[in-house]
Amino acid sequence: MGADALLAGPAPVLTSVVRASALAGRDEVAAIGVDVVCVPRMSQLISEGGQAFLQRSWTSHELADVGDDTERLATRWAAKEAVMKCLGLGISDLDPHDIEIVSSESGAPSAVLRDSAAERARSLGIAKFHVSASHESGWAVAIAVASKVTEQDDSEVSVQGEEGS
Repeated sequence: MGADALLAGPAPVLTSVVRASALAGRDEVAAIGVDVVCVPRMSQLISEGGQAFLQRSWTSHELADVGDDTERLATRWAAKEAVMKCLGLGISDLDPHDIEIVSSESGAPSAVLRDSAAERARSLGIAKFHVSASHESGWAVAIAVASKVTEQDDSEVSVQGEEGS
């Protein structure tokens, strides 16, 4: 199916993509992860789990950034899961606070890793993550692309100490 046919149909669920140019240059792709979250299901989990579920699943910074917007919480969760997949880990393998999804001033998402997630990234030679996320019509989706350290690139995964530092 050509691009014209895709654009002529209903609006695509995936409205945000990682551009190949963002990965050009010194980055060597180490892994790709993707996740999709059903927003009504996330809303149900939040309703059932209340404040304890929110505090267990997202950092205080994530919660402050998105407020009570379930679509944005679901999108952040999808991004966390996409990063976990790049690391070859699942939710049972680490604390959800070890992966924090933050937004730049423009709203672009990025991942900050701590503790076991940061250690795993280092052990895999991952220098950084490229994250893209979106939500539409009751679905949240995110993709993460992990880049390896190359000889020309000595950057490291964004790691913070205590929450808020």
